[in-house]
Amino acid sequence: MRRLRGHERVSGLEQLTGYLFVLPTFLILGVFVLFAAVYSLWISLMHYDPFFHTVYPVGLSNYKYVASSRLYWFSMLHALEYTGVVVTIQTFLAFFFAVLFNEKTPVSRFTRAIVFIPAVTSSAVISVLFIWVFSAQGLLNAFLVHLGVHPENWLESTTWAFPAIMGLNIFTTAPYFMIMYLAGLQSIPSSILESAALDGVRNAFQRFRYFYFPMLKFTVFFVVVLGIIGSMQLFDQVFIMTDGGPGNSTYVPLIYIYNQAFVFDNFGAAAAASFILFVIILILTLAQRRLISEVR
Repeated sequence: MRRLRGHERVSGLEQLTGYLFVLPTFLILGVFVLFAAVYSLWISLMHYDPFFHTVYPVGLSNYKYVASSRLYWFSMLHALEYTGVVVTIQTFLAFFFAVLFNEKTPVSRFTRAIVFIPAVTSSAVISVLFIWVFSAQGLLNAFLVHLGVHPENWLESTTWAFPAIMGLNIFTTAPYFMIMYLAGLQSIPSSILESAALDGVRNAFQRFRYFYFPMLKFTVFFVVVLGIIGSMQLFDQVFIMTDGGPGNSTYVPLIYIYNQAFVFDNFGAAAAASFILFVIILILTLAQRRLISEVR
């Protein structure tokens, strides 16, 4: 009987140790995620001015203000355009890289590491670097001149500034998602692909359609969802490189939210705009899940 009680005491101590290990994570999530979300929801229902300490309820006025803002919905159209282009290209490009570097050879590992460097480099550093790449005397124009293309100051063009930022983000995010695809590809038994080859499945499209996609469906969904969330929350590259310009051609929702909060001191409208953005991201995520689950 004493042995049983001693075993119970050890189990209780082990449970307490486990709780202590996960406590810091729960505290961080509780303070910086859960509390921040609830506090932001409260702010969205208030006239909130922390500098002059004026706080009073305004109901849904902030939501009405944002909903009637043409600039906010203009920025949302930019975000949806950006999401459609970037997520589509980076999803397929990441899969292409994963298939290309799937071989477990020293050369493949080295090349994979080189390709992955942009994904682990600070986005602020990459943005500053690409300001020079896209400038009139930058690397991109130096290359295009040799092809007979007229140089362009990409980030000062209302036509090319947004596509330039799209290209930058595809360049930096596709290698990150490549790692997720690689993990999925390397979990597929080689015997399955060998059997498929014997059954006549030989070209890359057939392998993708009948084997890779069905077996990596969860990975594809995960990559697309992360891509949608990241694209709809685009901020740092735009803020550093163009600040929404020229002529609002790169204006996105988080630039609108930032300006409402820190330029116009309208924190209530900024919080309301962020919750509207959250609802739109949630709808897109659920729609994407439904779409992928229906593909066989």
